[in-house]
Amino acid sequence: MKAVNMHKEHPATRSKKVSITTLGCKSNQYDSSAIEETLSLKDFEVVRFPSVADAYIINTCTVTGKTDYQSRQLVRRVRRMNPGAVVIVTGCYAEVSPDEVAGIEGVDYILGNPQKGKVAECILSGRRAGSPATLVGKASGSSPFTLRARGQASRTRANLKVQDGCSKGCAYCIIPRARGASRSLPLQEVEREIEILIQNGFREIILTGIHLGAYGEDLVEDGGIAPVLRLIEKKAYNARFRLSSLDPDEVTDEIIEILKTSERVCNHVHIPLQSGDAGVIGLMRRGYTASVFREKALRLHSSVPDISIGVDVIAGFPGEGDSEFGNTLSLLKDLPVSYMHIFPFSKRRGTPAASFRGQVDPRTVRERCATLKELDAAKRAAFFGSSVGKEAEVLIEEARDRRTGMPKGKSKNYITVLVEGPGVKAGEIVCCALSGVTPSGMTGERR
Repeated sequence: MKAVNMHKEHPATRSKKVSITTLGCKSNQYDSSAIEETLSLKDFEVVRFPSVADAYIINTCTVTGKTDYQSRQLVRRVRRMNPGAVVIVTGCYAEVSPDEVAGIEGVDYILGNPQKGKVAECILSGRRAGSPATLVGKASGSSPFTLRARGQASRTRANLKVQDGCSKGCAYCIIPRARGASRSLPLQEVEREIEILIQNGFREIILTGIHLGAYGEDLVEDGGIAPVLRLIEKKAYNARFRLSSLDPDEVTDEIIEILKTSERVCNHVHIPLQSGDAGVIGLMRRGYTASVFREKALRLHSSVPDISIGVDVIAGFPGEGDSEFGNTLSLLKDLPVSYMHIFPFSKRRGTPAASFRGQVDPRTVRERCATLKELDAAKRAAFFGSSVGKEAEVLIEEARDRRTGMPKGKSKNYITVLVEGPGVKAGEIVCCALSGVTPSGMTGERR
């Protein structure tokens, strides 16, 4: 590890412009928002990416080889924009592959996930002469919650990271190496963060984590996200709350009951399936079965009024033949899924799946993705169609729809709604009658 000189005299930070760009998950987005706030408090001027800036921070993802490539391209792009700028690469790619990042021309500093709080010091230390400074590795006594995002760019919806890391060992995933073992924000601190976000004007809070369903397992013997939801119900906060993602086996009876009866927890849940074939799920080391997924999806649909159920699915995992893919397709066709996120399997160096037998050829993977996208379009259309004529509470976002210029927002069950009616303001929750289907969601008439 190379030392960084953090002690020389520096000009005032106020004149320094910093631009941040983020790849990957909501936890990474949360971290970037927290970095932005830290820099703003130190009087740096944070400018929208890709503005010309004195320093660039690239918060990377390393889920696939493609995201690694995108990170490298971003480094080259910002170096062309300002050859004299300080370039900092942080996030999961920096954590897992620091030597590879060091080989990219133009990098000044490489910060692992525990070192994200050092960005201001690195900016003030200026450009590096020669090789980049690398600060990567488990920091003694470090916490993934030392950076806080409390005044994020959007004043309507905020991410709240309550969990980080993952202790599972899915065969295709590098994230446990990038983020470490599962750690949770203690419940008292969760309560404090919620209250600060609400005081700062946020109307929706998304509970996020790398493995959200593992929340609390490191704090108490019987972990899970339910205590956070019980806290929300008890406190009757003036905001609504959304779960980011739960594995099928983590959707408990208690969570279903809360989703069914709560006025504050949104009737929306995202459940990774990944495959509907028993053999492939076993190879993936996912820890549940297709039958468990089926049972939970049907129970959610029958118990929670107007619930939206989102799904992750991977096409072309090693060992997935036509029959196995057919099982996935059949399961998804049969279930009341509202939308799908579709991922082609990508070999990730350092994961067991990269060396599995039965790798699927790229053309077949593309064809299977196309088939799943057709099903996704049909599922979305059916869900939107079933919602016509119903009422929805829509949180209006700051940005308007690009195509129509109309105010837009999200319903509790995660439908993007273009709102018709006078006096619609960002940050307001309005009651709408859902009236029609658009290419990306629905229209609604304000009541």
